[in-house]
Amino acid sequence: MDFHQFMLALRARRKAFVMVFAAAIVTAMAVALLVPKKYVSTATLMLDARDEQAMAPTRMSPRERAGYVQTQVDLIQSGRVAAQVSRDLKLAQKPEVRAAYESDTGGVGNIDDWVGAQLLEKLKVDTTASNVVTVSFSSSDPRYAALVANGFTKAYLDTSLALRTEPTRDAAEWFGQQMKGMRAQVNEAQGKLAAYQKAKGITFADERADVEGARLSELSTQYLAARNATYEAQARFRQANEALKGASVEEIPEVLASGHISALKVDLGRAKAPLAEMGEVLGQNHPQYQRTSADVAGLRNRVQWEMKPIVAVLAKHAEQAKRREEELKQAIAAQSERVQSMKDARIEMSVMTRDVENAQRSYDAVLARFTANKIDSGAKTTNVALLTPAVEPITPQHPKLGLIAVLSVLVGGLLAGAVVYILESLDRRVRSRSDLESRLAVPSLGRLSRWQPTGGRLLPVPVRTARALPHPW
Repeated sequence: MDFHQFMLALRARRKAFVMVFAAAIVTAMAVALLVPKKYVSTATLMLDARDEQAMAPTRMSPRERAGYVQTQVDLIQSGRVAAQVSRDLKLAQKPEVRAAYESDTGGVGNIDDWVGAQLLEKLKVDTTASNVVTVSFSSSDPRYAALVANGFTKAYLDTSLALRTEPTRDAAEWFGQQMKGMRAQVNEAQGKLAAYQKAKGITFADERADVEGARLSELSTQYLAARNATYEAQARFRQANEALKGASVEEIPEVLASGHISALKVDLGRAKAPLAEMGEVLGQNHPQYQRTSADVAGLRNRVQWEMKPIVAVLAKHAEQAKRREEELKQAIAAQSERVQSMKDARIEMSVMTRDVENAQRSYDAVLARFTANKIDSGAKTTNVALLTPAVEPITPQHPKLGLIAVLSVLVGGLLAGAVVYILESLDRRVRSRSDLESRLAVPSLGRLSRWQPTGGRLLPVPVRTARALPHPW
């Protein structure tokens, strides 16, 4: 059956087509009117990956942000949020809800969890590429749909806030307990350091070490000077002893500084000058020579007598210089021991100082974490905001009469066409010249046009004649 034959059959069986078409439309509209109306109420949430209330807000990558949004969608559809909605709206207290729960579960389990599971069947959460999440709930009661949709948004906000503050609150308590031990360690280390400084008499370790080192250097310098002074004093003492034994006294500064000895030396020189001449002229046995020789010997003895106190003083100076050298040597040894003790004390004190610093750093780190968790646990909001609350819908979303009407026309037309096709296939009739030729396999000689009894095919009736021609029928 080609399209032309189908159109002829459709024309011939137009009554059946119209009846099936009308029945389909009426049935569809009747069903649409009898089906309970479904109202959908929608609330929107704004998810922001940034958290301005956190102590250390972080930036998320696009992949992390997508995972974060999906996590929030799953959280909205979780049983915890649904059970919280049941508790907030007190749905379990309704008699019809409790009766349905008893009938379905026999009273086994938590009724809020059962009600939440029933609510999740009518909940729909959608998200797009943006951070906006839509929460839709469908019900035959528009007021109930808006109430439950807003209940889910509120329960989600409360749950997300609880999930944020409860772990940080527990962590703050744990860090607070750790701080007690850390504080005790810091106090103990500081007490040990203070006691050691007090025992060693150390106020400022670096300054005292510098003072003791400078003092050791000064003592070393004084010791070198004392050794030189001792050497010089001993040298002058030796020269003075040699002078007492008859050596020249010209190089002894102390002798040169004495005016009396200088005068005696002048007199001695005057007395010795004629003595040599007298020995050549008069001879050594001459009384004049012997008298002058006695005078020279007396002057020489007087010079030696005057030099003895000077030699004694030089000996005393040499002894004092030697004693000073020994004292400085002992002072250097004591100061060296003191400096070494200061070095050991500094090493021990540096170890104690490091212990104090390590304990303080650990305490500061725990204090920082405690402060951060304490502040985070006191957060009042999350990084999720209610963009638009759900409102009571005016028109139902289902059923859609316009769409059903259009679909009923299309489906009714297809169904009516199918019925006509089936009827024509069961009762095949000749409806055209081509059908006749195809069935008989002979060509047709002519075609009778449809008879039309109109006046155009008859002769007009003469006006003057009283007798009209009879009608052919």
